[in-house]
Amino acid sequence: MKDLQNRLTPFETLKVESYKPRWLKGTLENPADLLKVVEALRAEGLRTLSTVSPTDWPDRGEMELNYFFEDLETRRNFWLKCTVPRELDACEIDSITPLFPSAEWHEREAYTMFGVKFRGHPDLRSIIISSDFEGKFPFRVDFDWEAHEKHQDENILAIVEEFKAEQESNDEELEGSETILNWGPTHPASGPIRLKVRCDGEEILSIDPDIGYVWRALEHLVTRKDFVGAIVAVERLCFMDNINSMTGYCMAVEEIAGVEITPLAKWMRVLLGECSRISSHMMGMGNFYNTMGLHTMMLWNLDVREYFLDVLESYSGARIATAAIEPGGVRYPLDMKLMEELDKALEKFDATIGDIEGVFAKNPTMRRRARQIGEISYDEAIDWGLSGPVLRASGVRSDIRLCEPYAAYDEVEMEYKVREGGTAADRFGVLFDELKQSVEIVRQAKRRIEEGVASGEMDPQKDHMVKVPKKLPVGEAVSRVEWARGEVLMHLVTTEKAKSPYRLKMRAPSFNHTMVLDRLLKGQSLSDIPLVFGSLYVCQGDLDR
Repeated sequence: MKDLQNRLTPFETLKVESYKPRWLKGTLENPADLLKVVEALRAEGLRTLSTVSPTDWPDRGEMELNYFFEDLETRRNFWLKCTVPRELDACEIDSITPLFPSAEWHEREAYTMFGVKFRGHPDLRSIIISSDFEGKFPFRVDFDWEAHEKHQDENILAIVEEFKAEQESNDEELEGSETILNWGPTHPASGPIRLKVRCDGEEILSIDPDIGYVWRALEHLVTRKDFVGAIVAVERLCFMDNINSMTGYCMAVEEIAGVEITPLAKWMRVLLGECSRISSHMMGMGNFYNTMGLHTMMLWNLDVREYFLDVLESYSGARIATAAIEPGGVRYPLDMKLMEELDKALEKFDATIGDIEGVFAKNPTMRRRARQIGEISYDEAIDWGLSGPVLRASGVRSDIRLCEPYAAYDEVEMEYKVREGGTAADRFGVLFDELKQSVEIVRQAKRRIEEGVASGEMDPQKDHMVKVPKKLPVGEAVSRVEWARGEVLMHLVTTEKAKSPYRLKMRAPSFNHTMVLDRLLKGQSLSDIPLVFGSLYVCQGDLDR
């Protein structure tokens, strides 16, 4: 990292400092130099933009932009900051999308929510929000939510009329035998997302994803809560794996508070997090086969998943919205009877996984069709900012649990689970490999906790939590976790004696994974949409936030 810091010194307006291991933090005093700096970062191997996170400072008259760059091969990260005027007419900066394809939707989101205009962006339209929010920039500090919500009924009617008008105008832009089909938002294989598919017969000409059907403005909702209450919004990123998203948020809070959690809490975060990952992977594998019309796989997987939900319920009292992780550790003392529920889940998994693999992983549809479509190359996966199983299916050895260990992952024995082909079948294969790996990690965590309790090293009634102040100092932190679907990055900003987050950016993987649909399916057949979409492991919760 020191070498990278030295090579960036020629940029006189860029001040670079160490942030934490594998991280540098740079402040760019002249935003006019942005393109030159990010071009230099890309030349150094930081080819992926994780996200763009604006912070609105009305008292300063500034909009601060935070860019997070990653080198997925050598595991280096760069946090770049710069400010632009807050006034709408002057709130603009150069787009980096021509250099970083993964920036396209993240810049659109910053424009939509904060009013930042990106010069040279190829398609700077609003994203996620419904039309009644367009041009109002709802994440600016001075946006009047109460005034907006008073007109909810009229807004809904206007949205409906706008959709009807769009459908009537479709024919005007078509040529020859072309047509536009709406895949979703109620398609059984899609969930609440609409793909506007332009096609000629069965051939796909383009796909324009229309997202935001379950937008809940989570990044705003957390600012209405205290630091513990914000957990309720954070875990709604996606309930399929809510444990790991809560862990990521709590890590950022703990960094600003200067708090170190106990070994028991670290191992509990691993144990609960891997149970949550297993729950998500079971659902993801089932949905993947559902898109092919093979519903039995879903039912078998749901049967196994229930046992791991029993574990979460035994600990937290809830199966889905567990609120089990909070700043300072894990929420509840540990009742060792939890291990009995865990034994049942592990026994069920061992008794079932062979049948699932034998019957489904080797079926003809998987072996023939899924291996021929949806191919993402190694370089494309990096440039588009993909992560998790989708990234590793293209041969990229990147897993935050190994690259930047958190909780107790620095003591866990594990390895990268990768495939080389990058096809839909490879993405399913990684899911299957990781499912078995997570079970082994659960066994390690269980054994370590049991040994720690037996030796007196860990007190299950007291060591679950350390005190975190209710008010935090001025601070800023970035945390990353390996969520079931990929990287979740949290950018947390606090003010002096803060009782709640001033700003929380939640970067989640489904945004980037959905962004590549047009590139993957252009020129393919309509019948390929469900299979390719299902293999991208998208959750509408984290897609829309």
